[in-house]
Amino acid sequence: MKFIADRMLGKLAKELRMLGYDVVYYRGEDAYPLIKLAREEDRVILTRSTRFTPKRPEDRIVRITKDKPSLQMRELIQRKIISLTEKPLFSRCLVCNTLLIESRERRQRERYLISFSITKGIFRCPRCSKVYWPGSHQDHMKKRIKELFEQT
Repeated sequence: MKFIADRMLGKLAKELRMLGYDVVYYRGEDAYPLIKLAREEDRVILTRSTRFTPKRPEDRIVRITKDKPSLQMRELIQRKIISLTEKPLFSRCLVCNTLLIESRERRQRERYLISFSITKGIFRCPRCSKVYWPGSHQDHMKKRIKELFEQT
């Protein structure tokens, strides 16, 4: 399932990307381009707005009622809109939503290997060049994700 999150749900978009979901973050105020993109790319609209109503049968809109991203995630889990097993964790860039690729650039690998004593698992975003590696931060995120799914 692919999503498009409106401007009120930027942190939720990042959380969903962490789970591996394809989430476009729409920063605009005008609803028409958001709906148009959702239709063109077969995306589910995530919004906190009560003004959005489906105009066509193919329009899929999910209204998020909670304020905090962790509660918003729990809401999506409880409503069975997302699941933990559907997508590979940490497979998308948290910044731009692009699928990550394993870094093979020697200079870049060496810099991170020396700095963090990492022997494998360095990924980078081919679009924005952000680099990701396994570390204690990833362990903390996995623990938080596990707790979220167990509590629902």
